[in-house]
Amino acid sequence: MPNALIFDLDGTLWDTVAPLTLIWNQVFQKNGTGKVISEDDLRNVMGKNLQEISAIYFPDMERSRREDILNQCAVAHCAYLKEHGAPLFFDKDFLIGLSAKYELFIVSNCPCGYIEAFLESQNLQKYFKDYEMSGRTGKSKGENIKTVMERNGCLDCVYIGDTVGDETAARTADIPFIHAAYGFGSANNPAAVIQNFNELLEILEKLF
Repeated sequence: MPNALIFDLDGTLWDTVAPLTLIWNQVFQKNGTGKVISEDDLRNVMGKNLQEISAIYFPDMERSRREDILNQCAVAHCAYLKEHGAPLFFDKDFLIGLSAKYELFIVSNCPCGYIEAFLESQNLQKYFKDYEMSGRTGKSKGENIKTVMERNGCLDCVYIGDTVGDETAARTADIPFIHAAYGFGSANNPAAVIQNFNELLEILEKLF
């Protein structure tokens, strides 16, 4: 049995598509980009880091400017989410029960302040032992998973996420991947699949 669960954030623990779409469009308008995105446009880039997203949305823009615009988006949406939060994919009581059986961690391709906004807005700080993000390390998700494992002495871990990128990250870290099929993406060959978050405990018991 694993003794630690490492989670992706967007599409796995919460759904920020609606507020991020609104806030990003405001920042794009403020910067005179002429770019307007839909919620589907945002879903399609979930799981990528800000540098990758800036290149997708503004391929012809000078790199420093497009990355500055996405950094403005990050500052604005972190401030909003810290105060208002976003819909969760789980029941808090279930997560609290899960934390009594496993050490919980988060690894996400997000900017600094984003995981903190999740934890603070939902008052979940004490249930997650550690977290890491690309915005702080500049490393890939797979490398950040390995960092969290090494930092916390985790030997038997599972990564739970909703995209092929998450699956690749788990493979990089050489740990099993559970696909959160209720999220934003797909998976190729996960160890298991959950259709809703509350299936996780049962799946873990069957899988191990």
